Amino acid sequence: MNKRSLTLILIGLAIADLLGAIDATGVNIALPKITRDLALPITISQWIPNAYTLVLVSTLLFFGKIGDSIGVKKLYLFGLILFGLASAILGFINNPYLLIAIRGLQGLGTAILYTMPMAIIAHLWQDREKAFSVTASFFAGGMLVGPLIGGVFTNFNFGNFHGWHLIFLLNIPFIIFGLIVAAKFIPELPHQKVKIDFLSVLMLLVGLALIILSLTIISKWYLLAGLLVLIILYFYERRVEAPLLDFSLFKNRTFTAFNIVSALAMVAIIGMSFVLTFYLQDILKWNSLQAGLALLPVPAATGVVSILAGRMKNWKLAALLTSGLILLGILLLTQVHPNISYYKLILPAMILIAAGSGVLMSVGFAAIIGSAPTEKSGSASGILNTLQQLGGLIGIALVAAIVLNYSLAFYILSAAALVGLIAAFFVKKSEKLAKV
Repeated sequence: MNKRSLTLILIGLAIADLLGAIDATGVNIALPKITRDLALPITISQWIPNAYTLVLVSTLLFFGKIGDSIGVKKLYLFGLILFGLASAILGFINNPYLLIAIRGLQGLGTAILYTMPMAIIAHLWQDREKAFSVTASFFAGGMLVGPLIGGVFTNFNFGNFHGWHLIFLLNIPFIIFGLIVAAKFIPELPHQKVKIDFLSVLMLLVGLALIILSLTIISKWYLLAGLLVLIILYFYERRVEAPLLDFSLFKNRTFTAFNIVSALAMVAIIGMSFVLTFYLQDILKWNSLQAGLALLPVPAATGVVSILAGRMKNWKLAALLTSGLILLGILLLTQVHPNISYYKLILPAMILIAAGSGVLMSVGFAAIIGSAPTEKSGSASGILNTLQQLGGLIGIALVAAIVLNYSLAFYILSAAALVGLIAAFFVKKSEKLAKV
């Protein structure tokens, strides 16, 4: 395949990361305005993002397996269409319950768009670090502009058409471009049809859903029920011919260790962003715009570092840098107090954390996907994305109850980063990649 075609494919795949980031961050910024426009109680409006996240996290593993079975190109095209249709509907509806339901459908499409590009890159690129650095920079760009787009669009109103509708409609031209590129340039990639055990799928969905609900409504009974379902699933999967979760992948030390690094990095990063948002607004009394602008260096630095790190080939060094830089940044934040300047402590800490994130999203992702057999790249990306999303949810859950006791919150997050650093030592320097 020629260089021009590969470049177009990579841009098309990176758009999936861009849209996912813009959509999630833009809608979160717009949520207070959506709540007011639709006259909703917060107990209802919180399900506009929660329905999206719940479906997204619960189906990542399933779609990774489906992609390996029916072909990653076919499933990727379906994901683009599903995400696009959901976005088009969301751009015109005002019924809150329909809005929540379609957000769940959009989460279904996003689960495909988060897993299939990784599998496609695993098939088509030998130099996967550079490819992942491009998709990571697009994701960081989406995280950077998403809050700004959400903030600007929410100020418009045209009768029953509200400004936040534009956040969803913005997806349409990008989806059309992605569909054209994918259909024309992505080749049919090898896949092996396997039987999907839908009882496993159901148990996985129920188990993860209960755990995610426990983090949302803080219920130990939901958590225990979810863990029980997943334990039953584990023993059931050990007995079936074609398990949904390919446990053989975890026999690879690098795959297991770097997934732990990745998940704990997300615990620290998302937890840090959550605590800082409240610290800046409730402790320092900054307004929401000032707080949003103060957090922008994180995605900006992530994007820059991900591009620079794309040349790195040493997976062990990448794992150590990911956890080490994040740990240093979180430890710096344990020293924060209202009398310390933002520029002297908070900004340097965020840049360190963002640098670790940039290494993870380029070299780290390449290591995790590259340490798995190419024909199982869909399953590998499903596991990676599921653990990352769960890490982010756990990060918020760990600090939500003590968010204003910010020093203790940062110490708790630093403990997670420290465990990640220990796991990084078990990552191998590199492994021979499967030929593409």
